[in-house]
Amino acid sequence: MVSLPPPRTTEIYYDGSWHSVSVRESAAVKISRGVASAGTRADPTAATMTLGNRLGEVSVHDPQSPLWGKVGRNTPLRFSVSAGGPYLAFSSATAGTVSTPDHPSLAISGDLDVRADVAPTQWSSSAALVSRARSTGAQLAYLLYIDQAQRLGLAWWPTGAAASKKYAVSTATIPAYNGQRLAVRAVLDVNDGAGGCAVQFYYARRIPSDWWTPLGAPVTLAGTTSVFDGTAPLDLGDSDLTLVPSNELYGLGNFDGRMYGARVYDGATLKIDVRPAVQAVAGAGTFTDNGGRLWTVSGSSTLSNRHTRLEGEVPAWPPERHVSGADSTVAIAPAGIMRRLGIGKKPLDSAIRRYVSAASPIECWPLTDGTAAASGAALRGGSPLVVVPGGTYTWAGGTLADWVEPVLNVSNNGGRVLALTPSSSTATSRWSVEWAFSELTAGVIASVAERSTTGRTWNLTFDPAAKTIKLQTYAPAGGSIVDLTVPAAVYDTAAHHVRLTVFDGGAGWANADLYIDGVLAGSAAEPGVAAPPQSIDWLVLPSGGNCSLSMGYVTYWGTGEPPAADVYRALAGYPAETAGARITRLATEQGVPVHLDGEAAATELLDVQQRETFLDTLETASNSDLGFLLERRDARALLYRARHTLYTQSPAMTLDYSQGVISGELRPVDDDRLTRNDITVKRDGGSEYPAVLTTGRMSVQAPPAGVGQYDEAVTLSLAADGQAEGQAWWRLHLGTYEGLRYPRITVDLANPRAAALAHDLLAADVGDLIRLSNLPREYGPGDIDLIIRGYTEEVGAKAWRITFVCDPGAPWRVGIYDDAVYGKCDTSGSQLTAGITATATSVSVTTTAGLPWITTAAAPAEFPFTIAVGGEEMRVTAITGTGTTQTFTVVRSTNGVIKSHTAGTAVNVARPAVYAL
Repeated sequence: MVSLPPPRTTEIYYDGSWHSVSVRESAAVKISRGVASAGTRADPTAATMTLGNRLGEVSVHDPQSPLWGKVGRNTPLRFSVSAGGPYLAFSSATAGTVSTPDHPSLAISGDLDVRADVAPTQWSSSAALVSRARSTGAQLAYLLYIDQAQRLGLAWWPTGAAASKKYAVSTATIPAYNGQRLAVRAVLDVNDGAGGCAVQFYYARRIPSDWWTPLGAPVTLAGTTSVFDGTAPLDLGDSDLTLVPSNELYGLGNFDGRMYGARVYDGATLKIDVRPAVQAVAGAGTFTDNGGRLWTVSGSSTLSNRHTRLEGEVPAWPPERHVSGADSTVAIAPAGIMRRLGIGKKPLDSAIRRYVSAASPIECWPLTDGTAAASGAALRGGSPLVVVPGGTYTWAGGTLADWVEPVLNVSNNGGRVLALTPSSSTATSRWSVEWAFSELTAGVIASVAERSTTGRTWNLTFDPAAKTIKLQTYAPAGGSIVDLTVPAAVYDTAAHHVRLTVFDGGAGWANADLYIDGVLAGSAAEPGVAAPPQSIDWLVLPSGGNCSLSMGYVTYWGTGEPPAADVYRALAGYPAETAGARITRLATEQGVPVHLDGEAAATELLDVQQRETFLDTLETASNSDLGFLLERRDARALLYRARHTLYTQSPAMTLDYSQGVISGELRPVDDDRLTRNDITVKRDGGSEYPAVLTTGRMSVQAPPAGVGQYDEAVTLSLAADGQAEGQAWWRLHLGTYEGLRYPRITVDLANPRAAALAHDLLAADVGDLIRLSNLPREYGPGDIDLIIRGYTEEVGAKAWRITFVCDPGAPWRVGIYDDAVYGKCDTSGSQLTAGITATATSVSVTTTAGLPWITTAAAPAEFPFTIAVGGEEMRVTAITGTGTTQTFTVVRSTNGVIKSHTAGTAVNVARPAVYAL
């Protein structure tokens, strides 16, 4: 048995640093994390633990305690365990290197392929990852590094001398948040066959990985090349090189973070394979890799196996004194930041209000005052906007858009609205005045009077009949008059935005730019210098009793105003914003730390941002994208794991049932909790699309042809009606998975066999894939893949268990272009021409629909591949025949199923490519 409890550290944060506190070993620490129920939004991370307080160590309510005034409600807490194989830890405070000396096996004779599995504290901090280079003695070979623009770079030297340096930098940034673990890779093709050389960069979630995603386009250089050998050692982490090869202005800093492994290939030959988790011991100064090379840990680098299991906040510190008086404890319940963020029920302000407030204008009058208002309050505390008696004004009676607060409406008799602009030094030579409006059916003259001796005003005349806006100036002393008339498609019920920007153009001219809905509509110039505004005046003119204008967010900017396009996009509610971008933008506006796991551009396009609570708004985005909205385990921050990161993953860990690493009884469930075969997806405010499975074992047909109808209707925030179709079919795909469910998988780390997997178990997180292998026959053939939705963990003196809450992972296996396993399209219809025995290796297959199968003669590179016949998987090594009946040469029972098959049995690709959402 493994000794319990494992080494663990509990710390609270005060006085600018972390401080250890004692947890009672008699009371287990219990943690729950992730999305335990349906949906995409996690419950707040929750934990329970008991702190010892016999000497008043955590008596936070005692004025005589040293923690008085330092620790209280929502004090940060961090809980870690030390177990399993180690990783390499580096600190940027001082240089740290893990190095092996020169050896003939380090030579690169052809193409170079170098990989590193790392979690930098900052991905945008320039640092070496893997290098074989010494800056003295012309011993420069190659260097894999990250730069300050969060790109991956590869430098190499054909002769070993500094002057021979060549390098390439990825054309795309590394899609990782600070502290995230990601594997990066650079492949140098020394001869691309076209007289040059090329470097392709990649990334994956870890090493090893079944496939790699290209990081931008290949970088091609003129001339073929080679990689110098020399006598330099191979270094992981810091290098003695002092400059980043891609930009000599930036220094190559010390690597800060974790490294889980590294590999170097000479062409397809693996030369270096560093995996500390299985090769080293925590705290050691050296270790030996699988090739027999000795690695020395020096400087700030260490071999550590400490894993943060929770970083959260402590909402309360209730003391408890034992009845004997001999003992005192504090039972606390640390939680993730979602607990605190989810307490309020107040909807967020509209996107336009949040944007303007954050941008800090000189002044803004939102005109969102209540129905009993007599004037419009200034957002930044200045003089209110007033309405002139005699007009018809309805406060909170105007509508800009459904997602914007009600605003002032001027109707019937028209009216006049006046705002006095405050004096500001930021507007002496450049200023902007803008406002939002809708339902404009009346003529309006908007005037901005300058704070100058000339008394000049800038007038905008809105003409609904001509559908134009005219810019003119007027000065009592006379002078030139700007006359700019532009067409304006603003006379409808939609929300619109107009901005007038005036600035010194030089040579005695004042320039004016007119923006309509964020786009520059026209420019003009007026003799004289620009002067800041004194007042803004709207005159709404009734026309035959048909008069209406809803207006709001009158805003005055000085120099450095935000782009008009950005303000208009906020007014429009950020239409067609990606889910990843919305989540990060809203959290940033709210002052909440947030991290995106994935690429924002690959997430779903959303409709306008509605007014919901903060977390509900984020959940609306995650529901449309089908990712996971949760908290980071190792930081007090939100984390969004995008849907596309769940597709076709390499397993974070493999649990071999035959090795006894799964605790208790493994109880698969054959139920219909997730079954949905009739799904209608509606775009919120738009059209809908139904997807129904009409044939097959999971179809809406009555049993036994199908399973009957399981219907569901979902309303989502989508940018366009056409997205509903893809959403419906993907959700139908998820809802018609036929296999068993494994809702809970428990691993007992007190079991030595499971403890040997501690490194992978403790690294696995929500959204990762678990693979179960060597399951009993009655559970079905082959391995089972599961997606982690959440987990509970108990760490104590009597037990250390992790129970993973899982969903089926098979539906998330999607096609990968040109991949040998997941890049094969399925047949439209094929079956056995005749029955076969359990040992037959020549199989006749008839195509009943669509094209015949590929042949070995036509496409030899596509072989071998795997087919499924009656639950048995066979590896196809050759196909002959070009008609509808062909002969397959196969290797039988590759998934352990041994049986004969009758004529007419369906033949399919074992893992056909599935088109992802």
